[in-house]
Amino acid sequence: MRKILILIFTCLLTGSLSAQTDIKCLNVSLWNPVAIVPYTYDNSLMVSVGLLQSKVNNLYGFSANGFSGITTGKMTGVQVAGFYSRIEGAAKGLTVSGLYNIHKASMSGVEIGSLANMNFVNQHGVQLSGVQNICMFNTDGLQAAALMNITGEMLSGVQIAGGFNVANDMHGVQLSGIVNFTLNKGSGIQLSGFNYATSMRGVQVGVANFARRMKGVQVGLVNYSADSSTLKIGLVSISPKTKIRPVIYYSNLATLNVGFRFMNCISYTILGLGTPYDAPHTTSSGMFFYRLGLYKQIGRLTLSSDAGASFISKFMDTGEKTALSAEGRVNFELALDKQVSVICSGGYSIRRFLSRKTSAELKPIIELGIVLPNLLKSSRL
Repeated sequence: MRKILILIFTCLLTGSLSAQTDIKCLNVSLWNPVAIVPYTYDNSLMVSVGLLQSKVNNLYGFSANGFSGITTGKMTGVQVAGFYSRIEGAAKGLTVSGLYNIHKASMSGVEIGSLANMNFVNQHGVQLSGVQNICMFNTDGLQAAALMNITGEMLSGVQIAGGFNVANDMHGVQLSGIVNFTLNKGSGIQLSGFNYATSMRGVQVGVANFARRMKGVQVGLVNYSADSSTLKIGLVSISPKTKIRPVIYYSNLATLNVGFRFMNCISYTILGLGTPYDAPHTTSSGMFFYRLGLYKQIGRLTLSSDAGASFISKFMDTGEKTALSAEGRVNFELALDKQVSVICSGGYSIRRFLSRKTSAELKPIIELGIVLPNLLKSSRL
């Protein structure tokens, strides 16, 4: 108690001695203008306590407020408010609010708001929010929010969000639960369900990745980039030169099969469905298949080989409802014209049912089908 009284006395004495510079040590207010030191456009404070609200010009120290804290000039120190904090000048230090913080000039330090942090200029440091962080210009540091982060110009650092991240330019890392957007140029890492960049140098990891210009690696179920030299790892890889051709064929595994073949420079993938599986023993059954292979075109003849896997389901309860199958094929394709080809395939399948402990079954594959025209008419291989 004695130390507190000495501190208050020292502050009051300092305030009386600094009348010429108009820097007051301590102010207590109920709600502006009800205060010991009423607000003026040229006053400055070291300690400001607002039972509900305090309003100061420049703050060099600490401000604590039950409802809202407003600093119309510069702030160097700490400003805490129960609901709302606003600083209109350049700020250095820490701002904490129960709902949201607003900075109308650049901020260097840490912002913590349960609802939102908003910077109208630049942010250097850390923004932590329960919902969203917004910086209209440049962010140099960390933005972390449960829902979203937005940087209007350059992000140099890290964005972490449960929902989505947006930056015009990015140099660093974007990590989100749903989607990352880099609207212009990006370098670094994007990790999310869906990643988009107009121009990206680095790594994209997600369910789906999209980049108009990409120098680096894409890892996902579906990958797209206009640069065909990009390393793409996933189920489907697409570029403007990709040929997407429907394939319909008969097989001794599943009678009728329909799939889409995605052909790039030397490789291809096929996704599709087949039904019924193992006819005529089962009629209510089907399978989903994925195949990855390489090909070589020699005139009208295309030679290819692929490895794949199938998930098999028997819809009627026979005690053997689901199975997995690993397959290998060699394919011969003959172009009838520039649009349509016929294809025949041979290989082997190793199948094992999941509902019982049995050894794997080896079965030969015989297939005959037709390859339809490219769906991307404007693409060229």
